[in-house]
Amino acid sequence: MEHTGDADVEVRDATPGDVPLLERVLPGNHAQQLANAAAGRRTFLVARCGEEPVGTAVVRWTGLPVDGHGAVAEIGSLEVVPARRGEGIGRLLVVAAEQRVRRRGGTAAAIVVAEDNGDARRLYERLGYRETGARRAVAGGAGLLLVRALAGD
Repeated sequence: MEHTGDADVEVRDATPGDVPLLERVLPGNHAQQLANAAAGRRTFLVARCGEEPVGTAVVRWTGLPVDGHGAVAEIGSLEVVPARRGEGIGRLLVVAAEQRVRRRGGTAAAIVVAEDNGDARRLYERLGYRETGARRAVAGGAGLLLVRALAGD
């Protein structure tokens, strides 16, 4: 368990007990994310305020090819409960995901963001992610591939 700096929100690895709670408040296939985490393909993070989940993120360990960085871990599936958006929970989830990447020896992280998702793009840019010029498919269209070097942070 890891406290992220915001007194009322903690970010930790998701557990089977989180799945029913997540199903009530956020879209997504949380049971499948947890199964992928158990198999070692991903790390599935949950942000909680007390007993209530308020967000999720996933680190995909399979590696996304990024020019100049090789294959890097991808941070994705970032979701925050709509009523809690704008409170910094997304930032906490990304920071916790980056910590996981560093612990496994990663020196960069990638994020794919839908071109029309300006709020998410601004968040990632504030956190130091930069466009690579590459595009990736995302649900409903094209996504921008962003990368951030993590070494020396």
